[in-house]
Amino acid sequence: MKKNYKVIQWATGITGQASLHSIIRNPRLELVGVKVYADEKNGKDAGVLIGGNPVGITCTQDTEKIMGLDADCVIYCPMPWDVTEMCAILSSGKHIVTPCPYWFPFTQDREDAEKLISACKRGGVNLHASGINPGGIAEMLPLTLTGLCNRIDRITMTEYGDCRDYGSEGVIRDLMNLGRTPEEADSNPVKDLLTSFWNEPIDMIAEGLGSEVINYSSEHNYVLANQPIETASGTIAKGTIALNNYRHIGKTKEGTEIIQEQIWFMDDICQERLESKMEIPQDSGWRIRIEGDVNLVVDVRLDAPTQPERTAMGISLTGFHCVNAVEATCEAKPNGIKTFLDLPLITGTMGSYSVFN
Repeated sequence: MKKNYKVIQWATGITGQASLHSIIRNPRLELVGVKVYADEKNGKDAGVLIGGNPVGITCTQDTEKIMGLDADCVIYCPMPWDVTEMCAILSSGKHIVTPCPYWFPFTQDREDAEKLISACKRGGVNLHASGINPGGIAEMLPLTLTGLCNRIDRITMTEYGDCRDYGSEGVIRDLMNLGRTPEEADSNPVKDLLTSFWNEPIDMIAEGLGSEVINYSSEHNYVLANQPIETASGTIAKGTIALNNYRHIGKTKEGTEIIQEQIWFMDDICQERLESKMEIPQDSGWRIRIEGDVNLVVDVRLDAPTQPERTAMGISLTGFHCVNAVEATCEAKPNGIKTFLDLPLITGTMGSYSVFN
């Protein structure tokens, strides 16, 4: 039998609830604590919180109580995150897996990287940033596909997202700029933060290819709504941004371009309520394109009959991927920040059997 791991779920927003589902189902993991922020969640059974049966673990707002628990790993999902809090968790001897932006911070955020590495060494543990985009499809999947190639001229990862059913107003308006005016979007300080976000997977891909990025650039394009659009995060007013297109580009010293692109929009794929249209091959999912002496296009689609179901699936992927990374993160040596370049293949878990035991 393989080892089991004691896990704390830290924060239970949309992504945190998905990872909590995954912890409870996973036969290799034992849920030992849940840290919540909202008063209405405090004192609830963790299973009941996510619409299931009681599991005997009570959610708490008490950080000191959570920190005192005996646990191998924390799935850390608050928004915004707190690097000082993360360092305290690591220093206490608990590994962290998180969707927060430390996928490959060694170039973009050296100050935080050094703090986190020092905390890992003090606690004898690891930090791994996972998720989906960034956190998997943005870097792990493109790198895997490059193993089929020879000369590589360009790698492009594009995310397509119909965001009408995404209910987090903070993410939609503050992070994605949807529903903002162009002037508000251009002056939003989050733009600089997003540049760091998307440059991290670019740096990781370059590192995986045995290269480095010598030039970064970015483009920000948007399309306005031609009429009010009702969404789960409120009304997108006419004349405000209803499609946001970010492109972040890194060029390596060998000339390979690595592009991270996002197309987030508040309409169906026909885009009739937008002032102009972009080419969008699917309403939710990702496209990876590799160009060189071999050209590859791989689409990852969310297969469900309705857009709300596809949105829920896309959010769940982030939480599920974090939980599936617990074992690899806990077992990695030496201690420090562990990226996908450091860890073995991360798979789902359905049982505890191994032919080698």
